Amino acid sequence: MKLILIRAALGAALSFSPIFAFAQAKYSKSETYKDIIEKAHNLSLQRDRQQALNILSGAIQREIRPQAVSELKKTVSEVANVFFSDKAQQLFESGVSLRKSDLNQALDKVSEAARIEPDNFSIVNELAHLLIAKGDCKGAQELVQKQLSLVSFDEDLKLSMAQALVCQGKWSEYQKVADSVSLKKSPQQKFWWALETEKYLSLKNFAKAQESLANMKKSDEKYPEFFYWFWKFDQAQKRSNPEVAQKYVMTCKNISANQYRQYMIDPMLCRRLTEVEGDLKGMNGTPE
Repeated sequence: MKLILIRAALGAALSFSPIFAFAQAKYSKSETYKDIIEKAHNLSLQRDRQQALNILSGAIQREIRPQAVSELKKTVSEVANVFFSDKAQQLFESGVSLRKSDLNQALDKVSEAARIEPDNFSIVNELAHLLIAKGDCKGAQELVQKQLSLVSFDEDLKLSMAQALVCQGKWSEYQKVADSVSLKKSPQQKFWWALETEKYLSLKNFAKAQESLANMKKSDEKYPEFFYWFWKFDQAQKRSNPEVAQKYVMTCKNISANQYRQYMIDPMLCRRLTEVEGDLKGMNGTPE
């Protein structure tokens, strides 16, 4: 019930935001992309994030010069993630710090931040991760979709959407999102390879799952969830691998706050300890 109320409140907040208020605004051909960037920054200073993003997105659609597109997208990221309210930022940071130890408290803090700044992408992504961790994957999908409809090229939003879809086993929808990203060039590629591994294991395509695992390890061999998916791969192959299972458990139990924050884009980071420890106890003959 609590999650339903949170989703309803956020949905109402987003639905009344003037997302497309600038859609009908006249575009002056004399305006350069730098003029658009300046205008967006001015709108941001007025705390009008939605209109700033709207004019930037429109400029990106019209622009064909790579340098201009790059600068416009950089400005989109700045505007989309800036905090207008000290209270919202404090609540967000508090929620982030609580995610590992107290998921419910983290959700409360970030949800409150979202009520203050419902269109802040940093808050939206973190709230989506928390909802996925709580099992409300549909709620996460709906939350992220609202922002993707405005800024369809944002990779952080795409990753959150992909994670929500994988959580629901919506593989065809997930594939459409994944196909829009160059995985091998992505700065978030380890998280994408984790999703690819999960997909291929679900489809029982073990050759592709092994390839995705290799890419995950290559991108970051210290990523805790690599050990989990390595263990799941061996399980799917009817092989016992207690060493890898133990590596996952110990890595997660000893992970520092800085390391946790480095990998927390994965909403399921170190949330499968009970599953893995239960299997290890069973293998040792210890009652679970």
